[in-house]
Amino acid sequence: MTTAEPPPANDPPAEPLAEPEQEERQRATPDERQRANPDEPPAERADEDFDEGALGQTATVINNFFAEVQAQKATFGMAGTGTARSTSRRLDEKEIHHALRHFVRPPGFDRAVTILRERRLVVLVGGEGIGKWTSGTALLAQVKLPADKVVVLSPRRDLEDLLATPFRKDRVYFIPDWIDDRVEKGLRRFTFDTLSARLAQAEAHLVITLNRAEVRFEPEAFEIGWEPPDSLKLLDAHVGTDHPALSEAEVREHVAALRSPQRVVELAEQLAGGTRHARDILADLDGSTVIQWFDGEPKRSEVLAVAALAFAYGIPERVFERLLVRLTSIADEIERQGAERETRPIGEDLPQSRKLWNSRHSLIGTSTEAGEPRVVFCGPRHREHVITQLCLYYGYEVWEPLREWVRELAGELPEVQVQVAAGLALLARTRPEEVGESFLRPWAGGLVQERLTAANTLSMMCVDDATAAIALGTALSWVENAGQPQAMTAALAFAGGLSIRYPGEAVDWLWYLSLRGIRVSNVAQRALTLLFQTAAERDDEALTGLRLLAKHLERDLGEGMSPQLARRALEAVLGVLRSDRLESERPLMAWLLLSQPPSAEPIGVLWAWTLHNAHHRAEAVRALCRTLQALEEQDGALAAAEALGRVIWTTLPGGVAVLVRRAIDRACGETYARWDPPLAKEIVLALLNAGARRSQQ
Repeated sequence: MTTAEPPPANDPPAEPLAEPEQEERQRATPDERQRANPDEPPAERADEDFDEGALGQTATVINNFFAEVQAQKATFGMAGTGTARSTSRRLDEKEIHHALRHFVRPPGFDRAVTILRERRLVVLVGGEGIGKWTSGTALLAQVKLPADKVVVLSPRRDLEDLLATPFRKDRVYFIPDWIDDRVEKGLRRFTFDTLSARLAQAEAHLVITLNRAEVRFEPEAFEIGWEPPDSLKLLDAHVGTDHPALSEAEVREHVAALRSPQRVVELAEQLAGGTRHARDILADLDGSTVIQWFDGEPKRSEVLAVAALAFAYGIPERVFERLLVRLTSIADEIERQGAERETRPIGEDLPQSRKLWNSRHSLIGTSTEAGEPRVVFCGPRHREHVITQLCLYYGYEVWEPLREWVRELAGELPEVQVQVAAGLALLARTRPEEVGESFLRPWAGGLVQERLTAANTLSMMCVDDATAAIALGTALSWVENAGQPQAMTAALAFAGGLSIRYPGEAVDWLWYLSLRGIRVSNVAQRALTLLFQTAAERDDEALTGLRLLAKHLERDLGEGMSPQLARRALEAVLGVLRSDRLESERPLMAWLLLSQPPSAEPIGVLWAWTLHNAHHRAEAVRALCRTLQALEEQDGALAAAEALGRVIWTTLPGGVAVLVRRAIDRACGETYARWDPPLAKEIVLALLNAGARRSQQ
């Protein structure tokens, strides 16, 4: 591949200069910048430190996890978790229809509709998992606006941010699982009144759901205590009133006691499969099978086996046996602490350990779907119920060896690391402090494998609405004043599940981290690239991220940065521009230009800034030529190249555009016939001529 010649001597300076105070302004955190610019909506505005192979594995696992976990298959032993929802996005019409296809109005729904219409603002307050998200979506539908007018805002936006939000006419805003800022009650009522008035002025609406047990009296005009819908009516809506399972009084009584709409939906889905009786499904859903097993006071060896499976689920039997022996050894060592070590003679009898899960055990079994036998739980929800009962029934004698053992597993095989993360994500639902103090905090500052496991755990926590906010808060606590290893761990986490749940915040914080010290910057830059590679596989999420990245780059370089920070910023952008699609050697930007034509605008802006800079121009030209080559023989190639060129020449100053155009013409022109496949001259001319027409106007 031919390298472009050095730019002429009259080229612009390599990096813009900035005064010291300007550099400090560029180092401001995303939260500080948002407060300084309240009118800008956030979502629309050394080798040993980075194991690239391991991170690629992590990314693949996270991507597959979010895409494939199902209650029926219990792929990771975390049934019923579904997929992670982004908290800053437009609510898709298909998603609204899917959420409401079997909707049953809960008590208080009509009153909530009245409050929303009269006050423009309503807050649904209630416990977790009672259907507030679906009810909030149903309330949005009552406004009768097109789906593209529904905007989901981040739950981290406090009252001050909401007051500063420029609400747009006829828009409907939704904040699910709002993180209550706990301001003083009198001020809270005043703020809600002010917010209601601003929404009315903008002719907009806002629905908020809040996980809290009680309704506060001061803002009662806006808050309404929420209850789940009638479970029997919800089940009827899913399976029909004539389903055989609903004819049994025992089943109907059990269903009527369920307060979780999600459990009812899972029951309906499994009844539709027709392979199990309703009583057996309900026993798994409410945990009675697991509770009965623990109530039988199982032997120590059985408890350790079940506990081990909760954190090492679905791995090959031979690996699980090795890990279980290690856990037992740790437990023996802790039990003997303070006493003389006893030596046990080697006897002739061997324990039949595999008999435990190969003899129709009520909780543990094996699966051969993946070839060799793998140890699994028998029920889709057994794993989470086992973790809950371990917390309720046992203390130091079980949990101390588990802590030591799980911490060791961070150095195990990638498959084991992912299962550890999944187990800890379940534990975080009931014991978030335990997960943070015993595992995440020491791992975040540890070795590379430990940091990857910590990042994986935060990603798994993003699947659950209740723990997603905890995961984000944990990552943010590692960003500043916590040490370089912790900041690098935060960068890895923002490239994983956090980028799905909080896409705007992930781009913001990875951009900020990419401007930090060299070690943190290297990890953050690669994590930013991985974020876009994975986002490209999920509808138009890459387009949203590219627009935000372009806004960061234009603002920061436009205001002025030190040469060092400018170089890191442009290196981060170049990493994205020259990246390939996941599991493919095809340029990512070429695919986005063809599949999502609006992406030409932000991609063109990013390329213009890298081409403007003399230090990075040669690399930017090489990446651009490779992208143009990938467009060849694709439908829409000429239109994509022309759209990209139009943005580049519009963004670049006239004098610089002449130099850049010359560099592209020279670099690409010398390779028309030398690449395999050759670079089509027409595609390059489409890009260059877009600028030529502009210059002639």
